[in-house]
Amino acid sequence: MPSARPTSKRARNRQQTRDALVAAARALFEAHGYEQVRVEDIAAEAGVGRRTFFRYFASKDEVAFPDHRDRLERFGALMQERLPGEAPLVAVQRALVALGAHFMATRDEVVAHQAMVDASPALMAGDRARDREWDDAVALALAGGAAPTTAQRVTAGALMGAIRATLRVWFEGQGRRDLVRMGLETFAMLERGLATDARARKPGT
Repeated sequence: MPSARPTSKRARNRQQTRDALVAAARALFEAHGYEQVRVEDIAAEAGVGRRTFFRYFASKDEVAFPDHRDRLERFGALMQERLPGEAPLVAVQRALVALGAHFMATRDEVVAHQAMVDASPALMAGDRARDREWDDAVALALAGGAAPTTAQRVTAGALMGAIRATLRVWFEGQGRRDLVRMGLETFAMLERGLATDARARKPGT
């Protein structure tokens, strides 16, 4: 489910500059560590000026997570495509499975990015902050755009907590497993009930 590529020459040039900044940042972060790299270093590596960098990204932290906003927007778009009579929780699960399929399609890039995040305390903190945006987005989706109730916020937190644990297992395996299947198994376990599922399994399985 890749984003549509720009069609006008101006839009293509902007996209190319943004892509160059992202590639430069990632290369420098991996080579020297996130904390050691300055915005000026990224701009120079991409062949642009510091002012140009800030036309595309508000901060060094933002360029380290270039796909975050796009993924949230994709999630929102998928929620707008709810099937007739589809329950909000089912729609959320369907949207998350679709994003999991996108992760599989870009597996090498996603796994490499997570390794970079795990190597930096600052990036790990940024990742946790963005997790809260996901919790809020899912709670809002469950509420149908209204103010989420406490129950809906708790449900969103539990669901995203399970997704994060699933992603962690996937990342630890270098993305070799089928993430979509893992996600569906996670949803099935939640529907059965975590306590019931834990009792049904023998230790170590």
